[in-house]
Formats: sequence, structure tokens, C-alpha cells
Amino acid sequence: MSQQETPLEALEAIDREPEPSKYDQELGRFAGEDAKRVWRGELSKAEFFELYDEAFREEFGEDYVPPEGMRDE
Repeated sequence: MSQQETPLEALEAIDREPEPSKYDQELGRFAGEDAKRVWRGELSKAEFFELYDEAFREEFGEDYVPPEGMRDE
């Protein structure tokens, strides 16, 4: 950010296109929006993982490790 640039101008200048990835960008956007809902208290962590656990398992395979307390053990 240059000295003449306001924070809003810097934010608007950010490239909004996601980097190419082998992972599902739409899943990431939806999960990100719902993660914000968890942060705001509109959705519980358990509800979030109920919504996304299966999709995350399919998308990330063995690389997906649910957080403590959310595992099927």
C-alpha cells in the first residue's frame, strides 16, 4: 500500500480471481462464507462441520483431518 492509497483503495486493487488450484474453488467460497457465519455466531461449529465434513472428505481425501471433537472415532 502506497502512502497515497487508502485502505479501501488497496482492498479494491486486490486481484479477486483465485489462483488456479486442483481443489474446488466454489466449495472454498461457500465454506469461507459459512465460516464467517460461525465467527458471527449465526452457525455453530458443529453445524458447520455437519454441512461440510463429507464434502471436505471427498475433496481432500486422506489430507483432510477434522478438528478435535469433530472426528468420528
